Amino acid sequence: MSFKIKNALVKRDNLDESFQLIDSENYFGDEEVLVAIDSDVLVGIEVLLKTIFSNDFKNWNKIKNQDINSFQDLLLNLGYSAKEINYILKSI
Repeated sequence: MSFKIKNALVKRDNLDESFQLIDSENYFGDEEVLVAIDSDVLVGIEVLLKTIFSNDFKNWNKIKNQDINSFQDLLLNLGYSAKEINYILKSI
């Protein structure tokens, strides 16, 4: 099963602290309300969804007691290769 998380960028203007939606694909052109999610959290959500779809919770159980300091550590400990991590990050 494939999935795609529709996303856009939210940029803060430093002068007046307003936000600008940068949505080159026009996914959200007709939306009245949007939720902004930190990019690291978005990567985590995508990894979790990929794990759920592939039913690969065995790897999560192996690392639950390890000290994970970054998403890179998490992905490497889950068994993702550098090539797969690069693909995940580029697809977001």
